[in-house]
Amino acid sequence: MKTNRGVLSVLLGATLLAGCGAEGPVEKEGEGQLGEPVSTTEPSGAQALAVAGYCDDVTTWDPAWDSFESQVLTLVNQKRAAGATCGGVAKPAVPALTLDTRLRCAARKHSKDMGLNNFMSHTGSNGSSPWQRMTDAGYTYRWAGENVAAGYGTPSAVVDGWMKSSGHCNNIMSSNFKQLGVGYYYAPSSTYKHYWTQDFGQQ
Repeated sequence: MKTNRGVLSVLLGATLLAGCGAEGPVEKEGEGQLGEPVSTTEPSGAQALAVAGYCDDVTTWDPAWDSFESQVLTLVNQKRAAGATCGGVAKPAVPALTLDTRLRCAARKHSKDMGLNNFMSHTGSNGSSPWQRMTDAGYTYRWAGENVAAGYGTPSAVVDGWMKSSGHCNNIMSSNFKQLGVGYYYAPSSTYKHYWTQDFGQQ
């Protein structure tokens, strides 16, 4: 049975509450549904303090899911090292991203939320935005971005899907980002089953 696949991406800042890609126009590209990405250089403000207990439910993770997340980081860094073409525009090689556990927390929280509540969006089931989730995890950013996807069963498939979309590819290839957190969640009774979030940042 063929699985429907979808991907969304957005670059975020504290002043763009109405500009989330999940709320903008949706375009069809191949088998994925893509949100309209936005960007900003607006910082997240004062030093973020992690909300007490915010990451507790995603600290211990299925080892297979953890492996998938690590593989996505590796694949992303391979793409960044090689350079890429995003929407017909050549992108030069850029430095590797490093894992940030706060961004991983935010990404895991969102993938889990999407899987358990059977939806795909940048807006959480509680109305949270990507930047709110990053801040709640204790991450203060100068640049922040997010890619989400659903329905892709392997790390290589989801990264390939993101790379074929100009907005998602631009997030992956952006030199503005220095750190990455990846969240994967498997929800077998949901529509898409496989849920992915990439949270990018620079402090």
